[in-house]
Amino acid sequence: MAGSQRTRPYHAGAAGATSIAEAEITFSAAAARQLICSLPALSVVLRAWVEVLTAFNAGTSNLLTVGWGAIAAATADDYVATVDESQASLATATGPFAAETAAKDVYVYYTPGDTAASTGKARAFIEYARLTTE
Repeated sequence: MAGSQRTRPYHAGAAGATSIAEAEITFSAAAARQLICSLPALSVVLRAWVEVLTAFNAGTSNLLTVGWGAIAAATADDYVATVDESQASLATATGPFAAETAAKDVYVYYTPGDTAASTGKARAFIEYARLTTE
């Protein structure tokens, strides 16, 4: 199994209420992405963070990012850019970020280094609030 997704809504759908979504990604999801959540339109991401539970061992330049666009690090569509996944660690991006005018899917991406990985597991989180109900 490449990963799993869980959403923990607190009064989901209510304007101003927060929701936290999380997804787990493992080394077997190399060069792939795992859905964290589908953000509703008119939502604001308050925080995003990645917790590396088991270090990834695919050589140098392993990348973990959280975002909605292409699989790449340090691009404008990232909430959390490059994470040090070679050791158990925690990377946080604090918002709030700009409100999303349209619904969009948010993913955690794992791009391996220069060798095949045999270990690695991380959990990515998004905390968001809807500005209004539709």
